[in-house]
Amino acid sequence: MTREPITAALAELAERPASEWPDALGARFPDDPALARQALAWLHAQRAHAADRDALVLGDGARYEPGVRLDAGATASVWRAYDRKLRRNVAIKLFDAGAPAVDEILAEARAACEVISEHVVRVFDVHDGEPPSVVPYIVMELVGEHDPGTGALEPGASAATCRPRDLWEAVRWVRDVARGVHDAHLRNVFHRDLKPHNVLITPVSRRAKIADFGLAVSGAGRTGRPPSAEAPAGAGRGALRIAGTPGYMAPEQARGLGLALDPRDPADRATLVAVDVWGLGAIAHDLLSGRPPWPCSDGVEAWEVASSGARPSPLDHAPSGERIPARLVQIVDRALAARPGDRYPSAGALADELHAVLGCRPTSFDRSPAARLALWSRRNPQLTVTAVVAVALAGMTLAAYAAVLHLQGQRTALADEVRAALADKDRLAEHARAARHELDDTEANLRAQAAALDALRRSLREAETEYHAIVQAREQAVRSASLATRALATVRGDRDVAEKTRDLYESFWTRARKDAADAGRDRDAAARDRDAARAERDQAIKDRDAARAAIARTEHERDAARAERDRNADARHQAEVEVAKLLGELTAAVGSDGARPAAAPTLEVSDPTTRGAVH
Repeated sequence: MTREPITAALAELAERPASEWPDALGARFPDDPALARQALAWLHAQRAHAADRDALVLGDGARYEPGVRLDAGATASVWRAYDRKLRRNVAIKLFDAGAPAVDEILAEARAACEVISEHVVRVFDVHDGEPPSVVPYIVMELVGEHDPGTGALEPGASAATCRPRDLWEAVRWVRDVARGVHDAHLRNVFHRDLKPHNVLITPVSRRAKIADFGLAVSGAGRTGRPPSAEAPAGAGRGALRIAGTPGYMAPEQARGLGLALDPRDPADRATLVAVDVWGLGAIAHDLLSGRPPWPCSDGVEAWEVASSGARPSPLDHAPSGERIPARLVQIVDRALAARPGDRYPSAGALADELHAVLGCRPTSFDRSPAARLALWSRRNPQLTVTAVVAVALAGMTLAAYAAVLHLQGQRTALADEVRAALADKDRLAEHARAARHELDDTEANLRAQAAALDALRRSLREAETEYHAIVQAREQAVRSASLATRALATVRGDRDVAEKTRDLYESFWTRARKDAADAGRDRDAAARDRDAARAERDQAIKDRDAARAAIARTEHERDAARAERDRNADARHQAEVEVAKLLGELTAAVGSDGARPAAAPTLEVSDPTTRGAVH
């Protein structure tokens, strides 16, 4: 259990009878008997001390009924009390026997009353030690809140014990305290003792308020308790005094400030503002890094380190190990600048810087357009996303438009190629028709030559048949003549018959020779006709072979033309498929914003072979 719940529980038990304390503590701390015994002893000591204070300080029948002690210092302690007249809980700052003079106590109360701010603890009343009060005290606002679950009043705690949960809560606390200090400066009230111990944190909403104006300087005059460290540097009006908490002092404060500082004087006012701005930077340094700007080391007092001109310990990492952002480091470093003139001109300016950091807005250090744009993006994530999407859509639109133009160019080029291919196809078709006509004429000529060759062959065969018939007739005649001659020679045996036979033989032989000569002439003529027919046949064969070669070349050219046409058709089909794909992607991209996509274009191509349209 943390300190705040234990303090609240003890404060609640302190208001109950002492006889109920043991049972209540046993029920509240069942797992820690040692803590219950310690709390019981503390309650008895507080009750005895409160009884003494009640009888000694406030007297019987006083307006304020003291409760538990909330805090204690060198010259005063803070008690929780109950205002019987207004029936409310308050905090009473009760000064010890060695308290400051009454005038100083009244000046502290008046300084706090001058400030009207939601970030400053309000002062309700002050008693200067007159009867029935023996010791002076100041009645203040009780910094506390009601628990949402139980409804019990929980008092707040100082920032020295109630540490921030993260860096940004620490920044919010310093911003709120800076606003409270700025409100005090507007009333010519200057704190001069700013430190985490004087910053009170509400337990539920965790808001910060500034308290303890014991060393404050106001427009009515300088006042304050004896300083925690004092080193007079002289006497009279020019005397100097070191006042404040050593670990959180400004360098000029550690070296001593004048005793007669007047907030109405511009130079003195600038000095007092610079001291409080340094105190705010010291609080930020402590809450962010977990250590004061001037820690004690090697036996050297903190105020001596502060007055030596050394730099405060650097800010790098929070106690949790988280790295402190560079923007916060720059702001704290400026607030802790060694020269007062280099610090922020007012506590309000420091509060504005911290508020800008919390709101992701540019500070005085964020001058580059890139840094301001990055902060604007963090501050407006939806607008940033919208702008990025708009830029992306614009880029996609331009890309789509360029793609459409490219596709239109490709479509025009493809149309030109298709027209050129169609023209080539028409030329090839015309050439094929001419070759076909030429082939038909050649085939007709070949058929005519073949018919003539067949007629010549038939004539040659008839001539050969007649020649063989003549030769056979001649041989038959010779055989007949020989038989007749032998018959005549045998039967008659006379010379007349022989002469007649000889004459007959000679005449027959002459006629046979004549017939043989005629047959030879006919044979030679037939041979010549046959040779001429053979020559014509060979020429016809050569013409036929040439015609066939021409037909083969024509068919080859026709096949090449058809293959070229098929390749052109395939290329055109592939291009049309790519065009359809790109048009589909374009339609999907353009149609995503709700607009109706345009119909895909149709490319009609007249093809004599297919007699259709290519889409």
